[in-house]
Amino acid sequence: MRIVLDSSVAIASMKPAEPGHADALAFLERARAAVAADTARVLAPPELWLEVYVAEQRLAASRRAAPAATSPLGGLAIELVAPEDAGAITEFLAQLTRRMRGRRPFANATDLVYLWAARRADATVVTLDEGLLKYHGVVCDVTRPQHVRLGFG
Repeated sequence: MRIVLDSSVAIASMKPAEPGHADALAFLERARAAVAADTARVLAPPELWLEVYVAEQRLAASRRAAPAATSPLGGLAIELVAPEDAGAITEFLAQLTRRMRGRRPFANATDLVYLWAARRADATVVTLDEGLLKYHGVVCDVTRPQHVRLGFG
């Protein structure tokens, strides 16, 4: 199984009061086990690391403390998905435009990056982002962490 990890899952795992916190923690543990057992691949665009870094820094500042000792991405082998060239992005945008008929436009470009990465890797986006979940099936599958079957847990 190939999954693209959306930052919402990693960020929710850092915030106990966040809806989806327990599901995010459980998913990340299952993903670590599945990757270690070579039954799954976790992939992400560069934005994952950037968004998690920003969230870690904000949490540390709000607590007036140093960043957490471990990142939610720690111990999880994540493969970087990057475009080969601008043509890959242009092709994706053309396909997206054709399939978006009757849907509201995206609120931000970051959602598009995760969808692009999943389409490129023939993977499923795993997210807690309600807005992103609405685009299931447009160019790839999009699901919640608690619905992913990794064979562990």
